Amino acid sequence: MWILKWISAALIIILVLGFTLQNNTQEVSVIFLKGKYETGPIPVWVIVYLSFALGVIFWLFFSIFQVLSLKMQIRRLRSENAKIQKELDNLRNLSIETEIEPAPAESLPEPKKESEE
Repeated sequence: MWILKWISAALIIILVLGFTLQNNTQEVSVIFLKGKYETGPIPVWVIVYLSFALGVIFWLFFSIFQVLSLKMQIRRLRSENAKIQKELDNLRNLSIETEIEPAPAESLPEPKKESEE
């Protein structure tokens, strides 16, 4: 699985670099909030790199929370496992003080036979 992650990361980086090399002379201006904030002419590759970097930071932010959540779940399950293991060990170490006597056989009712008519 880790090989697929590295291959996909390399492909994304190659695509971004290829886009940059093909569009290094073009410039655009970026408008935010319907004209309230507008940049001057910026090369396209700068916008692509900033978008890529913000995407990586966004992904990293949510990955950190996911990893922390999974670690908390592992810690909780280990604690529960230790508690259950201790209970099992206590049950294994119980001494048998008296022999278990078989329960008296109860008389079971005879199954009803179907009458032939």
